[in-house]
Amino acid sequence: MNRPQVVRFAAFVTVLAVLLGYVVYHRTSPSPNAAAYTTVTSQKKSSHNVSNLENYFVNYRMHRDQVMTEEIATLKALTTNPSISQSAKDQATATMVRDTQELKAETQTEGLLSARGFPLSAVTITQNKAVVVVGASHLDSQQIGRIANTITEITSLPPQDVVILPKS
Repeated sequence: MNRPQVVRFAAFVTVLAVLLGYVVYHRTSPSPNAAAYTTVTSQKKSSHNVSNLENYFVNYRMHRDQVMTEEIATLKALTTNPSISQSAKDQATATMVRDTQELKAETQTEGLLSARGFPLSAVTITQNKAVVVVGASHLDSQQIGRIANTITEITSLPPQDVVILPKS
């Protein structure tokens, strides 16, 4: 992946994160007539908990994308700095490519998990481990298997290197 493609990808991810945050914010923010539709206090509490859980995942993704954008910008600055050695530039480029590939795998995995019944998920992938946080109070063995299979399909990591955590 060449430098302009990396920059375009980082910009795309940033725009996507902002749009996702906007959609979730407006979908979960109370409307002026919300009180007329909500009649039971337990429904309010349940809705509030879901909103908090959705916000956790949206905020996680936005923060991850912001950190990644900043890191890519720093690495790009290193690669264009004339006072930096060629080996340091090569290392910065390799790190930028690796980070971009990991972010791409995380995004793909979150999309697949959503399609497979886990719309609230956040994935962190490194060279030798994947950590998945899923919006659920409890996961049964079948659900854990589906999540682990999804991760191994995308990353080729063995199941023992996949950590799955429920978040409620």
